[in-house]
This record gives sequence, structure tokens and C-alpha cells, in this order.
Amino acid sequence: MRNKNTIYKELKKDIMSGKLLPGGNLVEREISNEYSISRTPVREILWRLASDGLLEQEPSGGYIIRKISLEEIFNIFQSREAIEGMATRVACLKGDAKFFARIKEIGKKIKEVDIEKNSQEGVFFGRKLHDLIITTASNPFLSEFYNKLRNLAVLTRNVTQSSVFIEKKSQESHLDIINALEEKDEEKSEHCMREHLRITCRLMVNHFYPSLFKQIK
Repeated sequence: MRNKNTIYKELKKDIMSGKLLPGGNLVEREISNEYSISRTPVREILWRLASDGLLEQEPSGGYIIRKISLEEIFNIFQSREAIEGMATRVACLKGDAKFFARIKEIGKKIKEVDIEKNSQEGVFFGRKLHDLIITTASNPFLSEFYNKLRNLAVLTRNVTQSSVFIEKKSQESHLDIINALEEKDEEKSEHCMREHLRITCRLMVNHFYPSLFKQIK
């Protein structure tokens, strides 16, 4: 029998990977039966997932996997642009030889990805880039805000993986960010990160809400 922390991690991984789809129900009784644990720890697990922003509680007391609304997409990307744009500028200034070597390595991996065949691999290395930038910026407040947004940001990545075009644009943008960092140009680095997030948001809205695109173009 697995403990509740292990089950929490498994369910979280399934939600964030898209294995469990947004809008789906997580039923306390079914989880209890599947993992052979009592309902009390299941309630704690569901509460933790809701605290992570991955579940929403229904009036009946049940939980559904969170769907990202159009307004939330705007809010997430506006927040990411501010936080990660500044973090990229700071990382460019603070980065040491190890950082730039790692950046170069990630850039090589991103170039090698065939997005049409494996968009998930592109997402994986893109996430590595974003995480490395935040770590290198070494600002506890930026890190805190970034981590709070991380779960919701992953849910938006699950959406973008269904569009090869969006992931191809992200691949290009990530390489632009890396080039700017390697040039040690903090202003260009920040601009490239902000532009990447702005374009991704715009393309998501264009792809999934085409009738509204003209309003925000």
C-alpha cells in the first residue's frame, strides 16, 4: 500500500502531464478503492491538489480538475512576463561560466528537437531553460512568485502541446533568449523572454479562441 504523499505525487504528475484531463472528476471513493487507503488521507490529498491550484471544489464537495479560462490565460502570462522577464535580465547579469555552459547545452538540445514528432520533448527542454533562469537569478521573491505560477503554467503548456505551430514558435523564441543571454545583453534577454511569453499567449488565444483574437491582436 502506497502512502498518501506518494499518491499525491502520482495524481499531481498525472494532472500536470495531461493524463488526467481538465474538467474530469476526482472521486474520493474511487481513489480510496484504487489505492486501498481510507477516505481521510484521500481528502487530505485532494485538498493539497486544490491548494496547488490543480483542482476546483464543487458545491457538492467533490473536486474537478481545473480548466484554464481565457481570463486566467491572460493573467498567467501577464504575471509570467513580469516575473520571468526580470529574472532573465538578472540571470544575464549574475550568470557565471557554469550557467552559460548549461545555457549552451540546453540550446543544443532545443535545436535538435523535432517538434512535429515530439512536441513534449520541446516542452521539457523549454522548461529546463525557464527553471535555470529563475535559479540563476537567485532572487527569493521572484522564485516564490514563479513557483506559485508553476502549476498553472504547466497546465497551459499541456494546452500548447496540442498545437505544433505554437511549440515551433516557442522553440524559436527559446533559441532567441539563449542567443541574447550568450551575448550577455541583459536588455535584449529580458525583451526576448517577454516577447516569447506575449507571443505564446497571443497564439494560444488565436488557436483556441479564434473569434476573440481580433479583440486582443
